[in-house]
Amino acid sequence: MATLLLSAVGTALGGPLGGAIGALAGRAIDGVVFGGRRGEGPRLKELASTTSTYGDVLPRHFGRMRVSGAIIWATDFVEHRESQGGGKGRPSVTTYSYTASFAVALASRPIAAIGRIWADGNLLRGESGDLKVGGTLRLHPGWGDQTPDPLIAAAEGLDRCPAWRGTAYVVFEDLELGDFFNRIPALTFEVIADPGAFSLQDLVDPTVAEAAVPLPGIAGLTCDGPVAEVLRQLDPMLPCPRPPSRSRMGTSAGSVAAPAGARRCPGRRRRSCATMTWTATINRASSARRGAWRASSHGP
Repeated sequence: MATLLLSAVGTALGGPLGGAIGALAGRAIDGVVFGGRRGEGPRLKELASTTSTYGDVLPRHFGRMRVSGAIIWATDFVEHRESQGGGKGRPSVTTYSYTASFAVALASRPIAAIGRIWADGNLLRGESGDLKVGGTLRLHPGWGDQTPDPLIAAAEGLDRCPAWRGTAYVVFEDLELGDFFNRIPALTFEVIADPGAFSLQDLVDPTVAEAAVPLPGIAGLTCDGPVAEVLRQLDPMLPCPRPPSRSRMGTSAGSVAAPAGARRCPGRRRRSCATMTWTATINRASSARRGAWRASSHGP
């Protein structure tokens, strides 16, 4: 108000030069009376984050794989406000930044570690384990004695917080979102499920001794369906085994006969023979374990 009034008076008395002097004087008076101008940076109107869909299949990973995972828990975005400038007639600017805390499930079996992490295709976590933006990362490898994450337990309550035993997942705490347009980015993880080489026995069942067959040339594998389907995919690489005669799957389960067709197959039948052999081995081992469980549970 004083800027307009003194500018008009100065112009009437001193022409353009008087108007400029009057505008400066009026701006100083307005700054003292009304305070400096305030500007605001971009601000989100919706602070709720997006979560994943129920019913998605959580696969098992073997070896070293690059996977995306699924968000299983998240908080709303947290808004951080910071004002800069102001005072002595200078305008102040308020900027807003956002952080998010969320958990991402990676595998339905225990893993050894995670390596690099990419966010929207850019490196978020390097080989040394440091995050390129602010925030904290925790890994829960998915073993049977896994405890609830402290952040999730504090937010949901310890009695309502699952430990997700048997599920490998990571928790991001207060991850800064400024580099990702204030949203949770598309994340991919380098999952190190098995630090060394893995075999067919890791895929089917550790108790199936006949499946201790190495898988040379395969650095990683993802299984999100029945084991028989995985065997069908691996069929061109599987050697057709010759199990030892009269093999036993364990003293408690009794003896299990060697699967039919376990001899080395000639020519074109080698692939189908491998699949049939391993499928029969798995089925017989599962039946033997079920029989042993019934005997130990129900007694004679």
